Amino acid sequence: MIKKTAKNIWRLIKKYRKIIIIASIIYAIWFFGLGILGGFLAAKGGLSAFPDIQKEDKILILAPHIDDEILGTAGIIQQAVSVGAQVKVVYLTNGDDNLGSVVAEDKTLITDPNEYIQLGEQRMKEGMAATLTLGLTNDNLIFLGYPDKGLTPMLTTNFSKPYVSLGTQFNYNPYQGTYEANQAYTGENVFTDLTKIINNYQPTLVFTTHPRDQHPDHSAAYQYLTKVIANQSSKPKVYVFLIHYSLFPPNKKLQENRYLFPPKNLFTREGWYSYNLQGDQEANKLTAIDKNTSQVQGLGLTGSYRGFLESFVKRNEIFELMN
Repeated sequence: MIKKTAKNIWRLIKKYRKIIIIASIIYAIWFFGLGILGGFLAAKGGLSAFPDIQKEDKILILAPHIDDEILGTAGIIQQAVSVGAQVKVVYLTNGDDNLGSVVAEDKTLITDPNEYIQLGEQRMKEGMAATLTLGLTNDNLIFLGYPDKGLTPMLTTNFSKPYVSLGTQFNYNPYQGTYEANQAYTGENVFTDLTKIINNYQPTLVFTTHPRDQHPDHSAAYQYLTKVIANQSSKPKVYVFLIHYSLFPPNKKLQENRYLFPPKNLFTREGWYSYNLQGDQEANKLTAIDKNTSQVQGLGLTGSYRGFLESFVKRNEIFELMN
């Protein structure tokens, strides 16, 4: 009986093998998100052209770490500068707890908190150099100096009680040249600093990381922003960009002639916009990424981090409008 059943199953497989192969390919594309077809099959929305940036616009970019502003908005920054719009980049952290960056220096495990602080100071310099490539100056940059990997805990358990950085071991901001030196590492202080900055600057457009971004600092950045904006009488438009998400971008390498699309699981409704980089903007973005030396030379889970960073150098940048 078992042998007969097996033979029948095999006959069916042979008879419909072409259909089974095609179905398997479609399923692989759908599940793993390896190609455009999977995105199109899942997509219910579409990419609209990003609205023209006006000279009167005041743009604020809220970056969880130094280099997020380049990966997500290098084209937007250059376009804003070209039309004379104002730009402010606010860095929530200095990205000082990126173990791969520090290990890459001498290939040994880090045990000295001073090395994390040195990394944070180095990354501040890298941020200045990278944004200078895009047309900004240090006057356009605000470093808050909060702890890398600490933004989510400070939203919850450490909203009022100082959080101790896992890397530097400080529970306050030790960095010079930051917005509030010696500021205690609490969510309440993050909220206070952002409120002051937004009240003083009055941005018309704000860019930050996506609430579905899988890095906890990135999703927390959006939560801090919405908490601040909820109390504003005049609310700016908020656009979000994605950095860390499963199999995004699909290929972790430089592909300058390709377009970037949202992951199929998020590309489910209208509200996604594409800014097409113009002239030298794409080349300048790649140059700006290379200024983040500690990251380009850092070690990822599968080796060099460079390929991941360069995979954001595409013919466009994509954003979801959140309000």
